[in-house]
Amino acid sequence: MTEKTFNVLLDPLPKEWHGYPINSDFRIGIQITQCLEDKELSDLERRITACSLLFSDDSRRPDLEEAMEGVNWFLNEFNHDRHSKKSMGIKAMDFDTDQWRIYAAFKCQYKINLNRVSMHWFEFMGLLCNLDECSFTRVIDIRQKKITSKMSKEEKKSIIEAKKIYSLGSVEAPLTQEEKEREAEAVEIFNKMLHKGKN
Repeated sequence: MTEKTFNVLLDPLPKEWHGYPINSDFRIGIQITQCLEDKELSDLERRITACSLLFSDDSRRPDLEEAMEGVNWFLNEFNHDRHSKKSMGIKAMDFDTDQWRIYAAFKCQYKINLNRVSMHWFEFMGLLCNLDECSFTRVIDIRQKKITSKMSKEEKKSIIEAKKIYSLGSVEAPLTQEEKEREAEAVEIFNKMLHKGKN
Protein backbone atom coordinates (compact mmCIF):
# COMPACT_ATOMS: atom_id res chain seq x y z
CA MET A 1 0.00 0.00 0.00
CA THR A 2 1.42 3.39 -1.05
CA GLU A 3 1.61 5.99 1.70
CA LYS A 4 -0.49 9.10 1.15
CA THR A 5 1.55 12.14 0.17
CA PHE A 6 1.21 15.10 2.53
CA ASN A 7 -0.52 18.21 1.11
CA VAL A 8 -0.37 21.37 3.23
CA LEU A 9 -3.45 22.73 1.44
CA LEU A 10 -5.56 19.77 2.59
CA ASP A 11 -3.91 18.04 5.55
CA PRO A 12 -3.14 19.07 9.13
CA LEU A 13 0.57 19.26 9.93
CA PRO A 14 1.51 15.77 11.20
CA LYS A 15 2.31 15.18 14.88
CA GLU A 16 2.99 11.45 14.52
CA TRP A 17 4.38 8.89 12.07
CA HIS A 18 2.91 5.37 11.81
CA GLY A 19 1.23 5.94 15.17
CA TYR A 20 4.45 7.06 16.91
CA PRO A 21 4.45 10.62 18.33
CA ILE A 22 7.13 12.89 16.83
CA ASN A 23 8.82 16.14 17.83
CA SER A 24 7.73 18.20 14.83
CA ASP A 25 9.30 21.59 15.72
CA PHE A 26 11.61 23.07 13.07
CA ARG A 27 14.47 23.20 15.58
CA ILE A 28 14.30 19.39 15.83
CA GLY A 29 14.55 19.18 12.04
CA ILE A 30 17.61 21.43 12.11
CA GLN A 31 19.23 19.38 14.89
CA ILE A 32 18.54 16.13 13.02
CA THR A 33 20.08 17.57 9.86
CA GLN A 34 23.13 18.75 11.81
CA CYS A 35 23.66 15.42 13.57
CA LEU A 36 23.35 13.46 10.30
CA GLU A 37 26.11 15.67 8.84
CA ASP A 38 28.36 15.49 11.94
CA LYS A 39 31.62 13.85 10.82
CA GLU A 40 32.73 13.37 14.43
CA LEU A 41 29.97 10.79 14.93
CA SER A 42 29.90 7.29 13.44
CA ASP A 43 27.08 6.45 11.05
CA LEU A 44 25.34 4.46 13.81
CA GLU A 45 25.70 7.30 16.33
CA ARG A 46 24.19 9.71 13.80
CA ARG A 47 21.19 7.45 13.20
CA ILE A 48 20.58 6.75 16.90
CA THR A 49 20.80 10.47 17.73
CA ALA A 50 18.51 11.46 14.84
CA CYS A 51 15.90 8.86 15.84
CA SER A 52 16.08 9.89 19.51
CA LEU A 53 15.47 13.51 18.54
CA LEU A 54 12.43 12.74 16.39
CA PHE A 55 10.97 9.99 18.61
CA SER A 56 11.69 11.25 22.13
CA ASP A 57 9.16 8.97 23.88
CA ASP A 58 11.30 5.94 24.87
CA SER A 59 8.24 3.80 25.54
CA ARG A 60 6.80 4.48 22.06
CA ARG A 61 9.77 4.40 19.69
CA PRO A 62 10.12 2.15 16.59
CA ASP A 63 13.12 -0.08 15.90
CA LEU A 64 16.10 1.78 14.49
CA GLU A 65 15.54 0.75 10.86
CA GLU A 66 11.88 1.77 10.95
CA ALA A 67 12.73 4.92 12.92
CA MET A 68 15.20 5.95 10.21
CA GLU A 69 12.41 5.59 7.66
CA GLY A 70 10.49 8.03 9.85
CA VAL A 71 13.46 10.41 9.99
CA ASN A 72 13.80 10.36 6.18
CA TRP A 73 10.06 10.95 5.84
CA PHE A 74 10.18 13.84 8.34
CA LEU A 75 13.12 15.55 6.64
CA ASN A 76 11.79 15.18 3.07
CA GLU A 77 8.01 14.80 3.01
CA PHE A 78 7.42 18.56 2.65
CA ASN A 79 9.26 18.53 -0.70
CA HIS A 80 7.48 17.17 -3.77
CA ASP A 81 9.91 18.50 -6.39
CA ARG A 82 12.15 16.19 -8.38
CA HIS A 83 15.86 17.01 -8.17
CA SER A 84 18.53 16.18 -10.72
CA LYS A 85 21.04 13.54 -9.60
CA LYS A 86 23.80 15.69 -11.13
CA SER A 87 23.70 18.08 -8.15
CA MET A 88 23.65 15.33 -5.47
CA GLY A 89 27.35 15.82 -4.57
CA ILE A 90 27.00 19.56 -3.94
CA LYS A 91 26.05 20.75 -0.48
CA ALA A 92 23.99 23.87 -1.04
CA MET A 93 23.23 25.05 2.50
CA ASP A 94 24.26 24.69 6.12
CA PHE A 95 22.18 25.72 9.14
CA ASP A 96 25.25 26.96 11.03
CA THR A 97 27.00 28.82 8.21
CA ASP A 98 23.77 30.29 6.79
CA GLN A 99 22.00 30.99 10.11
CA TRP A 100 21.94 34.79 9.83
CA ARG A 101 21.02 34.78 6.16
CA ILE A 102 18.05 32.50 6.95
CA TYR A 103 17.09 34.48 10.06
CA ALA A 104 17.23 37.80 8.19
CA ALA A 105 15.23 36.46 5.23
CA PHE A 106 12.39 35.18 7.47
CA LYS A 107 12.37 38.45 9.46
CA CYS A 108 12.30 40.58 6.33
CA GLN A 109 9.99 38.58 4.06
CA TYR A 110 7.64 36.82 6.48
CA LYS A 111 8.00 39.03 9.60
CA ILE A 112 8.87 35.84 11.52
CA ASN A 113 11.47 35.89 14.30
CA LEU A 114 12.95 32.39 14.13
CA ASN A 115 14.55 32.84 17.55
CA ARG A 116 11.12 33.07 19.22
CA VAL A 117 8.53 31.38 17.03
CA SER A 118 7.22 27.83 17.31
CA MET A 119 6.78 26.27 13.86
CA HIS A 120 6.38 22.82 12.31
CA TRP A 121 9.41 21.58 10.32
CA PHE A 122 7.27 21.16 7.17
CA GLU A 123 6.07 24.77 7.40
CA PHE A 124 9.59 26.08 8.05
CA MET A 125 11.08 24.19 5.09
CA GLY A 126 8.19 25.16 2.81
CA LEU A 127 8.81 28.83 3.59
CA LEU A 128 12.61 28.44 3.38
CA CYS A 129 12.43 26.85 -0.08
CA ASN A 130 10.16 29.60 -1.38
CA LEU A 131 12.03 32.70 -0.25
CA ASP A 132 12.21 35.58 -2.71
CA GLU A 133 15.67 36.69 -3.81
CA CYS A 134 17.81 37.62 -0.82
CA SER A 135 21.36 37.10 0.48
CA PHE A 136 20.50 33.47 1.35
CA THR A 137 19.16 32.56 -2.12
CA ARG A 138 22.06 34.40 -3.83
CA VAL A 139 24.62 32.38 -1.82
CA ILE A 140 22.78 29.13 -2.68
CA ASP A 141 22.90 30.13 -6.37
CA ILE A 142 26.66 30.74 -6.14
CA ARG A 143 27.28 27.34 -4.54
CA GLN A 144 25.26 25.55 -7.22
CA LYS A 145 26.39 27.59 -10.21
CA LYS A 146 28.22 25.63 -12.90
CA ILE A 147 31.16 27.10 -14.76
CA THR A 148 30.72 26.71 -18.51
CA SER A 149 32.98 27.20 -21.52
CA LYS A 150 30.71 30.03 -22.73
CA MET A 151 31.69 32.23 -19.76
CA SER A 152 34.39 34.86 -20.14
CA LYS A 153 37.70 34.47 -18.31
CA GLU A 154 36.74 37.28 -15.90
CA GLU A 155 33.32 35.74 -15.21
CA LYS A 156 34.87 32.34 -14.48
CA LYS A 157 37.41 33.89 -12.13
CA SER A 158 34.69 35.85 -10.31
CA ILE A 159 32.52 32.75 -9.83
CA ILE A 160 35.47 30.62 -8.66
CA GLU A 161 36.39 33.26 -6.05
CA ALA A 162 32.77 33.51 -4.85
CA LYS A 163 32.52 29.70 -4.65
CA LYS A 164 35.67 29.62 -2.48
CA ILE A 165 34.14 32.14 -0.08
CA TYR A 166 30.81 30.32 0.29
CA SER A 167 31.88 26.70 -0.25
CA LEU A 168 30.55 24.07 2.17
CA GLY A 169 32.38 21.07 0.73
CA SER A 170 30.88 17.95 -0.83
CA VAL A 171 28.62 15.20 0.45
CA GLU A 172 30.34 12.35 2.31
CA ALA A 173 31.06 9.10 0.42
CA PRO A 174 28.66 6.17 1.10
CA LEU A 175 29.64 3.33 3.47
CA THR A 176 31.64 0.35 2.22
CA GLN A 177 30.08 -3.15 2.35
CA GLU A 178 32.23 -4.02 5.39
CA GLU A 179 31.13 -0.86 7.21
CA LYS A 180 27.49 -1.65 6.39
CA GLU A 181 27.85 -5.15 7.86
CA ARG A 182 29.42 -3.80 11.07
CA GLU A 183 26.65 -1.21 11.36
CA ALA A 184 23.99 -3.91 10.82
CA GLU A 185 25.43 -5.93 13.73
CA ALA A 186 25.44 -2.84 15.94
CA VAL A 187 21.83 -2.03 14.96
CA GLU A 188 20.76 -5.56 15.90
CA ILE A 189 22.38 -5.17 19.33
CA PHE A 190 20.75 -1.74 19.77
CA ASN A 191 17.28 -3.07 18.87
CA LYS A 192 17.66 -5.98 21.33
CA MET A 193 18.54 -3.48 24.07
CA LEU A 194 15.57 -1.33 23.05
CA HIS A 195 13.11 -4.23 23.31
CA LYS A 196 14.65 -5.35 26.60
CA GLY A 197 14.03 -1.87 28.02
CA LYS A 198 10.35 -1.99 26.95
CA ASN A 199 9.67 -5.31 28.80
